[in-house]
Amino acid sequence: MKYLFIFAHPDDETVSCSATMRQLLNNGDQVVIASVTDGAAGEIHERAQEDLKKHGSLAKLRRAELKKVTDVIGVQDLRYLDFSDGEITNKMVWDTLLKKITELIEDVKPNAVITFDHTGWYFHLDHVGTSIATTLAFQQAAHTSDILFHAHMKVEGAEAKWKYIFPKKLPITHVVNAAPQRDMKLRAMELHASQDLDSVKEKVTSEENHQELFQAVFTTKNGKALLRNHPVFKKFTVKK
Repeated sequence: MKYLFIFAHPDDETVSCSATMRQLLNNGDQVVIASVTDGAAGEIHERAQEDLKKHGSLAKLRRAELKKVTDVIGVQDLRYLDFSDGEITNKMVWDTLLKKITELIEDVKPNAVITFDHTGWYFHLDHVGTSIATTLAFQQAAHTSDILFHAHMKVEGAEAKWKYIFPKKLPITHVVNAAPQRDMKLRAMELHASQDLDSVKEKVTSEENHQELFQAVFTTKNGKALLRNHPVFKKFTVKK
């Protein structure tokens, strides 16, 4: 099978899905990562200042970091959609971003597409826009994919900050056991040195049964069959 992961910035794919990607690759599946932006407007951690000087810009640095990460995970197909970090607008979501992602799906022809859930994890508008545009593109593309997954994350402190918004129980349908890839995932996050991922690293390290969380928001009849006894997405938590 071929899986297309579509996220907004370099590091989104790593914190949410890197263990899943490795397991899929180990299973003989193909994995494609698409980053909507290059993260050029993001933060820059002090530990990456020397690397920033070497690369000359944050955009080049973050691209270099993601390339190292894909090498660690084992992903060989990495693509950028070249939108500006922090500038995804409503108009783009329904126009140029939707068009670009539709074209991407038709080019890659994946069996499954994976992106953010509609909250964007913590209402980051680039994340939310990517989720909406990807979901629409999945529906509208000439190529019919079998599965659309939304990747969920339990964001620390989110319930307190957004207590009227986030559900107490996430709508998870499939859980991937990420613990066997814990060291690889931590290494991948370390390679995103320009980003402050310390809280996520602590979460991954502290959880005995670290998991990556997914919601199957759409499946064809064939997609349901593919997932029924899937060696990676093997925990089905809702009624059939």
